Amino acid sequence: MAQDYERLRVQLAENIRLMRRVKNLTQEQLALMAEVDRTYVSQIERCTGNPSLLVLCKLANIFGITTDQLLIEPTALQQMLHVES
Repeated sequence: MAQDYERLRVQLAENIRLMRRVKNLTQEQLALMAEVDRTYVSQIERCTGNPSLLVLCKLANIFGITTDQLLIEPTALQQMLHVES
């Protein structure tokens, strides 16, 4: 169970970083759009912070994807977006 949780945290962090870069946003810009602090975005991307469900929903909306897509394997998200790593 703990391994699954950690894997999801890493996938989420990688996917948020990927989507932020695809959308050409800085952490500060994303934070402003999501109405959170820039350091919170940084913590999420580094797996040191856990986003609330509300923040996950806001991020997914900003990125134009669903919340469950934020949790898929990063390579699958890249393929879905047709983005090279």
